[in-house]
Amino acid sequence: MICPKCSADTRVVNSRPHAEDAKVIVRRRHCTACTHRFDTFESTRNVVKLRRNSRAGKARWAAEMPADVLAEKNRVYGLRRDAKIEETGRPLANVMRDWSIAPATRRRPLKHTSPPFPTPRANERSVTTPK
Repeated sequence: MICPKCSADTRVVNSRPHAEDAKVIVRRRHCTACTHRFDTFESTRNVVKLRRNSRAGKARWAAEMPADVLAEKNRVYGLRRDAKIEETGRPLANVMRDWSIAPATRRRPLKHTSPPFPTPRANERSVTTPK
């Protein structure tokens, strides 16, 4: 583990189970460079259960989807995948346009970009405002 203060290596000074939750281990750590001391709380996850729940959720989603809509989604996904692995060196957007595939929608909105220079107020003097 690295030190949150100086990013150097740390060593474990003390390790014990958490007072309230036996699945959590509390480790007291000491930085070898800056002598900063801090605690870490470590626990485990049941990955098998997480995967099972994820697969069950996907199966429920697919079962609720009409068959024709699901088939169209799978067809378009396959075309997008094939367009990504095409080895012609052309940009993906051009390949998708040539194959008549709609571009994938963005999952996050674009960040607001500010203009390169601040817009002057009406009462401020600038190059564009008359004197």
